[in-house]
Amino acid sequence: MHGMALPDPVSARDRLRQGLTVAAALAQATLPSLPAIFGWGVQIGERANAEGPIPVTPAGYAFSIWGPIFAWCIAYAVWQALPKNADDALARRAGWPFAGAMAGNALWAAIYQAGAPTWLTAIVLAANAALAIAALARVSDYPLPLRRDRAWLFAAPLGLLAGWVSVAAFVNIATALRAAGADALSDPASALSAGMVAAATATALAVIARLGPFATYPLAVIWALVAVLARNGGNATGLTAAVAALLVAALAVRSFRRS
Repeated sequence: MHGMALPDPVSARDRLRQGLTVAAALAQATLPSLPAIFGWGVQIGERANAEGPIPVTPAGYAFSIWGPIFAWCIAYAVWQALPKNADDALARRAGWPFAGAMAGNALWAAIYQAGAPTWLTAIVLAANAALAIAALARVSDYPLPLRRDRAWLFAAPLGLLAGWVSVAAFVNIATALRAAGADALSDPASALSAGMVAAATATALAVIARLGPFATYPLAVIWALVAVLARNGGNATGLTAAVAALLVAALAVRSFRRS
C-alpha cells in the first residue's frame, strides 16, 4: 500500500453536498406543480400563454422533456447520496454546480409562477444554464471514459438538463426583450427572431466543441430546435432552426468520432 493515494475521508462538506443535491432535485421536480397542488401562483403554461408565445419558443410537446430531466436528476441525487458515493471524486468535482443548476431551476419555477418580471426570470435561467455547463466542463476534464454508473447517473442527466436550459435561457431572454419593447421578436419572419435561434445555436456549438462527446447535451438542443421548426415551419425562424439542428448534429457526430 506504500505510495498509493488514498481517497480523502468523507467530510461534512460531502454530506452537505449530498443532502443539498437531494433537496435540489426534489424541489426542481415539485415546485412547478405548486399551483396545481396548492393553488398558489399561476401555472407556468398559463402564464406563458397569457404573455403570448414567441416564435423562438419550442412547440408545446417539446416541454415534455422535463419529465425525463426531473426523473433522471432524482436518480442521480439518489446515486450520489448512497454512503459508498459520498467521497466520489466526480461528485466532488462537479456535484456542486450540478446541484446549483437544479436549485436554480426550482427557484425559476417559483418566481415565474409568482409573477416575477421577465427580466428577472431570464437572469435566473441564464445563471442555471451557466451552472449546468460549468458542471459539464468539470466532468469533461475528468479522465474518460467514465465509469458506467458515472456516465449514466451523472453525465447523462446533467447533459440533458444543460442542453435544454441552454436553449430555454435564450427563449427567456427573447421574452424579456419583447416585454421591453422589441416587438420584432413576435414576428417569426424577423431577423431578430432568427438571430435569437442563431445565438442559442452558437452557444450550443461552442459547448459541444469544448466539452466533446456528451450525447444527451446535443440531443436536448436538437430536440428544442426541431420543436422551434415545428412551431414555425418555413419562415426565417423555422429555417434557421432547421439549419441549426443539422449543425449541432454534425458537430456532435464529429465529436464522437474523434473521441
